[in-house]
Amino acid sequence: MRQRADGTLGLLVTALRESAVHFGALLTLARTEIDGNLRAIVSLVAIVGTIPVLLIVTFFLGLDAVVKLLAVPFGSEAPAALIVAAPFLIVALVLGWFGLRRMALSNLEPWRTWRQVKQDAREIVRPRA
Repeated sequence: MRQRADGTLGLLVTALRESAVHFGALLTLARTEIDGNLRAIVSLVAIVGTIPVLLIVTFFLGLDAVVKLLAVPFGSEAPAALIVAAPFLIVALVLGWFGLRRMALSNLEPWRTWRQVKQDAREIVRPRA
């Protein structure tokens, strides 16, 4: 009996030792995977975050190039800048006008409720047969 208990106890101790080694290897693998994934995610965010910045800078550099190109025949950058800015000014004014129309106080009234009240009032006033 004693030999069997020692054998079982030995097997348990060996199993615990091996499981600790296995768990350590698992943690090392998880740390390596997380580190690699984290690096990939950070680099992806950096790339995706850089794209809009480069697009905006390119747009403004293109506008500046058009102004400089138009400034040559006019002899001044002021009229060229006015010509380049005119479409943007028109779009801004149109959008502002649409916005003012949408934000008017008359648009805030609950039209459906008013229609329902009028319909209910007609139902009450109308004589029933």
